[in-house]
Amino acid sequence: MSEQARRYSAVAIVLHWAIAFAILLMIPLGWWMGDMAEDGVVSDGIFRAYQLHKSIGLTVLALSLVRLAWRLLNPPPPLPAHMPGWERFIAKAIHWAFYALMIGLPLTGWLYVSAGWSEHDDQPLLVTTHWFGLFVVPHLFGLPAAGADVREAVADTAMSAHSLMAWGALVLAALHAAAALKHHVFDKDEVLADMVPGVKPPFQTEPPAKDPIRLAVLGVGLSITAVALIAALFAWADMADGSQAAPQQQSTIAITEPTPTAPDASAPVANGWRVDAARSSIGFGFTYTDDINGEARFNGRFTRWRADIVFNPDDLANSAANVTIETASATDGVAMHDRALPGPEWFDAAAHPTASFRTRSITHLGGANYRAEGELTIRGRSREVELPFTLTIEGDRANMTGQTSIDRRDFDIGKDTDADDSISRDIEISIRVEATRAS
Repeated sequence: MSEQARRYSAVAIVLHWAIAFAILLMIPLGWWMGDMAEDGVVSDGIFRAYQLHKSIGLTVLALSLVRLAWRLLNPPPPLPAHMPGWERFIAKAIHWAFYALMIGLPLTGWLYVSAGWSEHDDQPLLVTTHWFGLFVVPHLFGLPAAGADVREAVADTAMSAHSLMAWGALVLAALHAAAALKHHVFDKDEVLADMVPGVKPPFQTEPPAKDPIRLAVLGVGLSITAVALIAALFAWADMADGSQAAPQQQSTIAITEPTPTAPDASAPVANGWRVDAARSSIGFGFTYTDDINGEARFNGRFTRWRADIVFNPDDLANSAANVTIETASATDGVAMHDRALPGPEWFDAAAHPTASFRTRSITHLGGANYRAEGELTIRGRSREVELPFTLTIEGDRANMTGQTSIDRRDFDIGKDTDADDSISRDIEISIRVEATRAS
């Protein structure tokens, strides 16, 4: 048997370590993102982390398919002759289980994203996937057009499978590493050395002949892998810092409510509240349509804003909300868009650094439902806008959510750009404010 046939090819080694490092990074990144989402963190850092996670996941899927094809065309070196049959069976089973996980993990993640349903908030959340900001990744099976029940069921199933596979990958990785060390330390064979460059089998007395092409492929491939890993780690660190940002930390909110501790339980008592920056957000959504890719949904947010709210359900005439938004903070996670949004064709942040919404009246619609009517000003142009919203108070937490839509051309947003005919005129606005009672 030739020397080449007795060891893995350089391409197989590079693909092995690139996929392994990517998955080992993705699993803790995914857990961190999940924890942040469960805690209600909606910062720009978390938004970018999801895009990074999806981009790396799709890259893992592509590399895994290439790795599988390469293995089928280039069989791996034979297992050591001393291995008993049961050990050979387990080794092969683990290897093929790895292939199933390497392909299944990103596929279930892609399926979850395509469903457009948030398992954390139990409501629709369709976010376009941009592969490292370069192009839009299509959703699978036309799921965004499916009914809410179908999307919720697909999202729940896909995320459950995704989580189980992540745990399975960690278990298999631990078994795989332990088996490789066992072969190297106790069996003293070539199994570990076949896949780790620079490690020679314990029994080897003379170094193998050097193959310059093999060394070049290993050097370039592993260097690119190392640079990509370091870049991803730095990006994650930056996103973690961004997830702690509190852009609306100067916001104020005062809610007057009945309290059973007052002498007269029906008498309203003023309570101070602090806006929970991590759980609060002002978002926007639009649809982009072209003849090649069809429709793509984009969701973004403003990362710097302030809300001053005074609310008394028994005195709505004197209740009011004033919201000020820094237009330069608009982002939808696509680098090209983020550079363009503050520009003169869109928000024109240099001339109009802030947008504002000031209520004129608030009406009770029944239960926890209200409607605010007020003046929205963007780019110096003002329009009357209605904002239906709900307000609930549970213990020491208040939760306000509202949605409305505007016609961007009413504010001269994007009307003179080449993309004017491709971007929907209706822009959906979503507001979420959570506050905790001041001690």
